[in-house]
Amino acid sequence: MMDEDSRDGDVRPWTRLGAPAGLCRDCVHAHLTVTRRGTAYLRCLRAQTDPRYPRHPPLPVLVCPGHEPAGSA
Repeated sequence: MMDEDSRDGDVRPWTRLGAPAGLCRDCVHAHLTVTRRGTAYLRCLRAQTDPRYPRHPPLPVLVCPGHEPAGSA
């Protein structure tokens, strides 16, 4: 699989999700993976340590108590 960094300025991988990502688009916990065939998957890294968060959230994410915009720390 080929990983795409969500903060590299390239919006094309995000359009492959099939739906707007919502808050995940700029969240530090969002991980976007694009396969060699071009399928995109969004994974919430908070789900690894907190069961309240879905591993693959339904899109678009409009409300999330764990949302942390990139560069907000």
